[in-house]
Amino acid sequence: MPIYKCRIDSIEPLRLPDVYRAKLSCDNVSMEVELHEKIMKLKQGTDVEVYIDKSKDKCLQHDFCGRAHVVSINKFEDYYRVVLSIAGLLVVIKLREQPRAPFKVMNEVYVGIRYV
Repeated sequence: MPIYKCRIDSIEPLRLPDVYRAKLSCDNVSMEVELHEKIMKLKQGTDVEVYIDKSKDKCLQHDFCGRAHVVSINKFEDYYRVVLSIAGLLVVIKLREQPRAPFKVMNEVYVGIRYV
């Protein structure tokens, strides 16, 4: 059950109205999260906890909880990239180590985010 402690480095608006991308730096992972402002408004410079697992009950304890599917896992020169889709909004995770459970293509996972 991956739980990442992250800081929001930047927020950039996307072309879709009220949709933005937040870039997060975590312990040993970098992450980009796309969200709609009416779902959850993240603020630059704040700390958040990102929870990713198969347990819906634990996810619901967060400020935001979304059901996602693992779309792809790719290896690049020095990192792995895991792409999750929450109804079309993407979560991109860049890891130095090979991804473990629950990261397997087409797995259903829950993504929870809360301020810490």
